[in-house]
Amino acid sequence: MEMKTDLRQSLAAKCAAVLLFFAAAAGALIGSAAIAYISCGYGSASTFEEDLLCRTALDSAMTEAFYYAISESSDYDYQDWSAGFELERAGGFSAQVFDRNGKLVGGWGDVPDGDRTLCRAEKTFRYQEEPFAVQGYVSVELPAGSNFAVRLGMYNQLRALPYGVTVVLTVLLYVLALAALVFLLCAAGHKRGREGVSLNWQDRIPLDLYLCISVGLFSLAMVPAISGDGAPIALEIATLCMSTLCCAAVALATLLTLASRFKKGKWWRNTVCWRLVRWCVKTWKRCWRAIVELVRILPMTWRVILAVLGVLAGQSILVLLFFGSNGSFLIFLLTAVLDAALVAGTAWMVIQLQQVRDMGAALAAGDLEAQLDTEKMYFDVKRHAEDLNAIGVGMNKAVEQRLKSERLKTELITNVSHDIKTPLTSIVNYVDLLKKEDLPPDAQEYLAVLDRQSHRLKKLTEDLVEASKASTGNMAVNLEPIVVNEIVHQAVGDYDERLAQGRLEVIVNTYEGNLLALADGRLLWRVLDNLLGNVCKYAMAGTRVYVDLGAQEGRVILSMKNISRDPLNVSADELMERFVRGDASRHTEGSGLGLNIAKSLMDLMGGSLQLFVDGDLFKAELTLRA
Repeated sequence: MEMKTDLRQSLAAKCAAVLLFFAAAAGALIGSAAIAYISCGYGSASTFEEDLLCRTALDSAMTEAFYYAISESSDYDYQDWSAGFELERAGGFSAQVFDRNGKLVGGWGDVPDGDRTLCRAEKTFRYQEEPFAVQGYVSVELPAGSNFAVRLGMYNQLRALPYGVTVVLTVLLYVLALAALVFLLCAAGHKRGREGVSLNWQDRIPLDLYLCISVGLFSLAMVPAISGDGAPIALEIATLCMSTLCCAAVALATLLTLASRFKKGKWWRNTVCWRLVRWCVKTWKRCWRAIVELVRILPMTWRVILAVLGVLAGQSILVLLFFGSNGSFLIFLLTAVLDAALVAGTAWMVIQLQQVRDMGAALAAGDLEAQLDTEKMYFDVKRHAEDLNAIGVGMNKAVEQRLKSERLKTELITNVSHDIKTPLTSIVNYVDLLKKEDLPPDAQEYLAVLDRQSHRLKKLTEDLVEASKASTGNMAVNLEPIVVNEIVHQAVGDYDERLAQGRLEVIVNTYEGNLLALADGRLLWRVLDNLLGNVCKYAMAGTRVYVDLGAQEGRVILSMKNISRDPLNVSADELMERFVRGDASRHTEGSGLGLNIAKSLMDLMGGSLQLFVDGDLFKAELTLRA
């Protein structure tokens, strides 16, 4: 699938947008200047001589020519060192100055012939109450870049421009420049191959420092445009364009970095002022922490002693001042306030210690929800109270985690067992059907293995379900007084054949008479079945198995002891866990759930099951309520 290209991450698109912005902005500025000139009447006359572009320049040049002629004439006491300086820029201009008698006072340049004259004008001046006439001429042969040459070019361009089309094009150029600017601002901070906003080298410069540099560069770029007086007008226009271009580049770079910083967020952090303020705050915090730590170095006892000594010292000084001032009431009042503060501080400390003690007692009693409000406590007591709060929270979390783990484990076992039972039942049924068919001998052997293993798997799933129900308490329990002697003899009798196959001799020592216990006969039978099943699987052949039944302190106790065939390399507690068997016994068929199920069933009946391992001696002890 082809991925869409994000133009915001394209360097080529950004460069094209920059060029488009500057081109459109330059065109829009030129169009705006043209519209302004045309609106003010420039370039609207039928001839260049009648146009304001020519008349204003010619008027200014004739004024300069008059003062130049007066300053150069020896008949007049007038000196102007700058006279003629502006006339140097007016290439192709010439003028003659006449006094009231028509006498030629002076002039500038060579007056062109009639057919070589582009423009001419006449103007009257007065100097020392004497009138003068100035005749100005502009030749058709204008030097390139001179004032009148540039103005003539502007006149021709303005005359050729249709006003309405110029306005529309200028507006379109402004819209195009604005669109390019909006795209650049949206694309600022986006780079190819990177998610989110990425800052470049200029974005990492502190913002306030960057703005100062930008203002400095902007001002520096404006200097040539401001100080360009006296240069040829073409050069002045070129200088103004370059200054405008540099100013626009600085402004665009500033806008782009501001856009990237604002998108990234928390832009104020990358400023010199913020860093300075943060440094001051950190320094103050370090100093304050150093003072606090210096105080905390001392043991709490010594801090209390020093505080009391300080109060007593202050009180002693106040007492001396009291007697020295002949019993001033103010000194007496200060002493009383100091004593009251000492009593209040002591009471405050004692109350907090009492709260901490009560909190410890609550935790010891098992109230893990107990919490102390430590906000207004003294910091030594506060630290101890926070530790107690943390203990309660930690214990709560541990208990909740353990319960959750057990619940999830039980649910997993139950769900998996139920999911396995359906296909397993079908397998067992089809195996039974195949056993009725006339199959070859080899197939009969394979079928026997399949039958044995499917029944083993069925037994395992049944044990899993039973273990899950027993551990979660989802099993009906009907407690009633039952005769334990009868159940024990019945269970041993049912296992006579298997015990004989294992060459095991059972010695049963039961209580004389009927021994009653509060239990569920069905569940107690399941417990004895599991224990005797383990005896048949793991007891050493040719040994005795002892079953003892007795009563002690209102409890009925049934113990079963045998010698293990293989070394027991696990502890009694580990044997009680699910899926745990001794390593040497893993060649036997079993799920490792029998003892765990037996313990859960005993717990449901209010009894207990304990295991004891002493070398190869294995003992299981059942306890029931009488």
